[in-house]
Amino acid sequence: MRTEMSGNYDVQQVCENGHQITGCCNLCPEEKKEFCKDCGAPTITACPSCGKEIQGTQIEVLQTSWIDARQGGGGKMVPGRPADVPSYCERCGKPYPWTENKIMAAIQVFAELGIDENEEDTIDDDMHNIARDIPQAKPSAIRIKRICEKLGPLAYNVVMEFATKTTAEILKGNMS
Repeated sequence: MRTEMSGNYDVQQVCENGHQITGCCNLCPEEKKEFCKDCGAPTITACPSCGKEIQGTQIEVLQTSWIDARQGGGGKMVPGRPADVPSYCERCGKPYPWTENKIMAAIQVFAELGIDENEEDTIDDDMHNIARDIPQAKPSAIRIKRICEKLGPLAYNVVMEFATKTTAEILKGNMS
């Protein structure tokens, strides 16, 4: 896949477990890696679902002289504000592999800790909801909080790893 800087942003490379490899694939191609140095997982630069490149570091153009600045040309491209690792694709809305991996790991922890049959029916949707900042996240967070109170701090800590700020506030009440 050919990569190009989109607008004022470079392309980001992230491993399938969510470790950022580089936010500057084009500006600093020597930083790209096939596998993650932290966990050994393969890396990606685009959404596996739709192929949209992952937005990387904001790029700034530094003018090398006042003449360049007046003429709107020249200048050196340098990395600016670092990129955060996103949870969801901005084009198709699907979770990136690292987001899905965290959600599935949390569901597995709940299953191992012994959730009941009724909770099993809703846990998948609830976990996906609390990872996003959507209206359904609040009732999902309340249900998850109830489960965490029953199962203890391990369940709570697993959920807090990927809860949005909004749902984290709901979960924090009397749990931390």
